[in-house]
Amino acid sequence: MNVYFLDSSALIKRYITEIGSIWVHSLVSPAAGNIIVVAELARIEVAATFARRQREGTLVPTLVTSLYGAFLADLESEYLVVAIDTARFQDAVRLANLYPLRSLDAIQLACAIHARALLAEPLTFVCADLKLVSAAIAEGLPTDDPLAHP
Repeated sequence: MNVYFLDSSALIKRYITEIGSIWVHSLVSPAAGNIIVVAELARIEVAATFARRQREGTLVPTLVTSLYGAFLADLESEYLVVAIDTARFQDAVRLANLYPLRSLDAIQLACAIHARALLAEPLTFVCADLKLVSAAIAEGLPTDDPLAHP
């Protein structure tokens, strides 16, 4: 059993076929026996990604509804969700001051660090954003990039 924290850039690859999707599917497959951890923030970021893709014309509204419904079902049944509270925001502020991170990326990383402490297990941070991966490495998290698995 391995523990993986998927930020939204990696998680979305389960629902939209992109580079790295096959690899992400192998991680989240129940047969793999992995624990998949996500930040509560994923609920918003995944919805925003679907909405953006709909506006761009790469996803039709009925598919967006279906994909988001599948994501919500998985969120309830397959993922360990890290809640965002005041302590996570404080951790994110520290991270944003240390690294060149956007605010939501700092929150994602704060949630991953918190999950590692809560689970007391090695945790791999999975992300397709190089700045965020660099910050995770600096914070002592093993990382993997789905874009490295075409």
